[in-house]
Amino acid sequence: MNFREELNEEQYAAVTAPDGPSLVIAAAGTGKTRTLVYRLAWLVKERGLDPRHMLLLTFTNKAAREMLDRAEVLVNQPFTSGYSGTFHHFANRILRAHADSIGFGRDFTILDSDDTKKLLRSCADDLKMDKKHFPKPQVLMSIFGVIGGQMGDLADGLADRFENTEVDFEDVIKVHDLYQKRKKEQNAMDFDDLLYYALQLLEKHLRIREFYQQEFQYILVDEYQDTNAIQARMVELLADVHRNIMVVGDDFQSIYSWRGADYRNFLDFERHYPGTREFKLQINYRSTPEILEVANAAIAGNPEQFQKELKAVRAEGAYPLLSTPRDGSTQARYIIEKVQELKHKGISTADMCVLYRAHFHAMELQMELARASMPYIVTSGVRFFEQAHIKDVCTVLRILVNPGDALAFTRLLELFPKVGKKTSLKIFRDLGGRVNLQHPETCGQLAGMLPPAAREEWKKIEPVFLAYREENLDADPGELIYRFNKIFYNEFMVENFDNPKYRAEDIDGLIDFTTRFESTESFLSEIALLTNLDAETGAPAETVPSDSLRLSTIHQAKGLEFKVIFVIFLCEGMFPGQKSVEENGDSEERRLFYVAVTRAKDHLFLCAPEVRRQRDGGVIFLDPSRFISEIPSHLLQNDNGFF
Repeated sequence: MNFREELNEEQYAAVTAPDGPSLVIAAAGTGKTRTLVYRLAWLVKERGLDPRHMLLLTFTNKAAREMLDRAEVLVNQPFTSGYSGTFHHFANRILRAHADSIGFGRDFTILDSDDTKKLLRSCADDLKMDKKHFPKPQVLMSIFGVIGGQMGDLADGLADRFENTEVDFEDVIKVHDLYQKRKKEQNAMDFDDLLYYALQLLEKHLRIREFYQQEFQYILVDEYQDTNAIQARMVELLADVHRNIMVVGDDFQSIYSWRGADYRNFLDFERHYPGTREFKLQINYRSTPEILEVANAAIAGNPEQFQKELKAVRAEGAYPLLSTPRDGSTQARYIIEKVQELKHKGISTADMCVLYRAHFHAMELQMELARASMPYIVTSGVRFFEQAHIKDVCTVLRILVNPGDALAFTRLLELFPKVGKKTSLKIFRDLGGRVNLQHPETCGQLAGMLPPAAREEWKKIEPVFLAYREENLDADPGELIYRFNKIFYNEFMVENFDNPKYRAEDIDGLIDFTTRFESTESFLSEIALLTNLDAETGAPAETVPSDSLRLSTIHQAKGLEFKVIFVIFLCEGMFPGQKSVEENGDSEERRLFYVAVTRAKDHLFLCAPEVRRQRDGGVIFLDPSRFISEIPSHLLQNDNGFF
């Protein structure tokens, strides 16, 4: 095998790096996986290392298996240590050998998500946490995982999360403590415990730590910019003796801080490992030079980062196009027309993807695609109008328009504490099977039938229903959703969902979207018709034609590539998101834009609508995103002929 012939100069330098700590800064599309695979092969073929003394850590089993399989083919020798894989896989492996050192049996059970929720629920019940305002188990599971992964203070983290809510975070701590105790009693660990207790083994037990430090003479870590505090500390302990550690990643693509990832682990690597050799992979094999110039300009505005510049090997192609449609619906029709044009040129729709920062940005597009009978796949989750929080807030409208809608009525009541399916259906039947909540008498009857814990919550939202007739709000469905969200549902999301901020953005977008309809009934009718059309055009991936347009959040598209990329709603306040900028600045948002741009191989379309309708019926003029203004104008071609 001739490594020099099969690698470019940048890759070859990293692959053949001498012993000691190495930082490989691998920009998008530069052959990161190839470099890791050949590094594994080089250590075996050229250095004579036994593969059992090499540890590869990644974030997905698929990535680990792909790299190890390819390396085995190159060296014609198996990598048999069994420790390489995800961080959780490695943690489980060492815990199976040493769990008794930290008070667990080696035959401990790993709780799946459902088991974890049930145990958390039983802990809350045993502590009499049946209050109106207490987080659901899935919320607790997410919060405990993120704070634990950051090695943060639980009380401080909970105080920040539940600030300005009625949740008592000290009650949450009591549940957490009992939950930890119960797991030990049952000889069980949840998914996040694997990392926590594996770190405990390495930190507190010198004999165990020294064994694994000697066992793994060379350590390679993929996507290091996405590690959290526990993962970085674990790697540091393992590499402390031989110091033959190579981490690969790209600070430009660090976009998961909300999951606990800390890109400073990557930026500060040299501080933790003095004498680090730095290698940059900047030769891009994916995109045309024109797209790469936009990508380089897009990320240049971030101050705290490793400076690098993507270099193209491909021939010149089409200039990225910038369009400024009137609004979201016009933007959607523009995309549909461009997709059809590109299909006529021989590009499969399956090679195209529409990227957006938030789910609600794709609302108009999903509706227009349904109207056009164009098949699409939402790879970032369920379709917009089928998301739980969107269906929840729309129940208010459905009941007002159709008092006989049992499904909407029971869905609404089941949002309240102590109300389940049987109770909600019984109340509906006892009220005669037709519940006109526009009348105070009916609202009073309903209140009397509710369990005491739910009665107070109902009294909060009752004015929303009465206002429908008293204030003639039929023509303003957005106002009804706004009031329901403000007085009840916003806090409900904090207590019941692990990503309330993003769901709140969806609801704000839905409220603005309602302004195009003349009445609540017309809004609901349009949604119902299009949702049924979606059953064919936007169905799950296994049932739609293979030649379907992909729709995805940018977070979900990281690591993927397409011939054609559309990025929509590149407007201030939308991308970058206003709340994200206010809370954390615009650096991660800019990295998100960079990730979007670098998914494109041949064609890139950037869309910045000019206006968006508001809840009061007016329109707000949108400024193009700062990310567009940071790109020199000569790198983009205006494409407004459609309008």
